[in-house]
Amino acid sequence: MTTPFFATRRSQVRRATTAALLAGGLALAAAPALARTSVADESTPIAELMPLLIKHDAQLGLNDAQRQALEQFRKEAMPRRIALTKRIRDLRGELRLAILEGAPAARRDELRQQLVQAEQEHLQARERCVDFVRSTLSPEQFARVRQWYIDGIQ
Repeated sequence: MTTPFFATRRSQVRRATTAALLAGGLALAAAPALARTSVADESTPIAELMPLLIKHDAQLGLNDAQRQALEQFRKEAMPRRIALTKRIRDLRGELRLAILEGAPAARRDELRQQLVQAEQEHLQARERCVDFVRSTLSPEQFARVRQWYIDGIQ
């Protein structure tokens, strides 16, 4: 026989469960907006200006020397950046499996250290890119690119 206490408790649990499911659904629906700079299994760039330079080339009024310098930098930096992001994805996958499979702590520590090193290299590469762009563009051009970037991540 169900007493009023248990009936009330069951009803409270149902309401709480429904609320949690709704909240979870709302959180999932909002996730893309909240994490728009996130990319699964890839380091989210601290600063990523090259796509903006390509997209807004005409608006920036880049001269030939600037275009050539930026193109040369991209040609040299892109293969390394792609390799680094692939390494980061691979290390994250390996670490994920090591954690889930209960690999020895020493192996997990090794993977974590490798991941930290790869992330650091990636951050430094992004920083070098921003420094190069800053030195290649006029202060006014750089200010515009900087603002476009900030507007895009907010």
